[in-house]
Amino acid sequence: MTLRRVLSALVSVVLAPRRHRQRRPDVAPQGQEHYVPAALAVDSASAQTPANAIPVATTPKGGWGETWPAPVLAGCDEPLADEAPDLRGVWKVVDGPFVGHIERIEQAGRRVVITATGIIHDMVADGTLERGVNDVDPNGGAVSVAARFKDGRLDLFPNNMRRAVVTRYLDGDEMVWRYGPYRNRLRRLEAPTDGVQTELLKEADDV
Repeated sequence: MTLRRVLSALVSVVLAPRRHRQRRPDVAPQGQEHYVPAALAVDSASAQTPANAIPVATTPKGGWGETWPAPVLAGCDEPLADEAPDLRGVWKVVDGPFVGHIERIEQAGRRVVITATGIIHDMVADGTLERGVNDVDPNGGAVSVAARFKDGRLDLFPNNMRRAVVTRYLDGDEMVWRYGPYRNRLRRLEAPTDGVQTELLKEADDV
């Protein structure tokens, strides 16, 4: 890990809220498949499709555009790791510097896939860079991030830094997303019914 890579990662974190405000508003995905997590087996022994059987997803060149990609772990039924918080669902930031940000989180075993703002970050939370996120950020810059579960949190370590730079954890029915010095609160969005997406987003905005 070089000093240049560390400084680059820190600068990217600090500037993230400004870049977020410059983007067009996020639009939530359409379709029940994005909102309803796959049913998981009662234990690993009875799982039909383990997480490692699903190919690793990566961000397409130039990002995925306006249409949300299909869920990566659809059909995967490996139960979550014992220490993993259940963060599955579509979430929207309702309070914090990233208000309006929408992300979809999928999980199975130690695998986590976070899809948002044109990127797909697919990782195994085992603390290694090799099985962490090796992809790009929303601006196209290369990222290498280790992931770990600890004390009910998903902690991310860019370039395997000693301290977590990004953390997600549940707080009641909401999720807290700490991104560097910034703290955001998110609420799960429900699947749109009869195409009524606008009302769902408005409810989250009005909170």
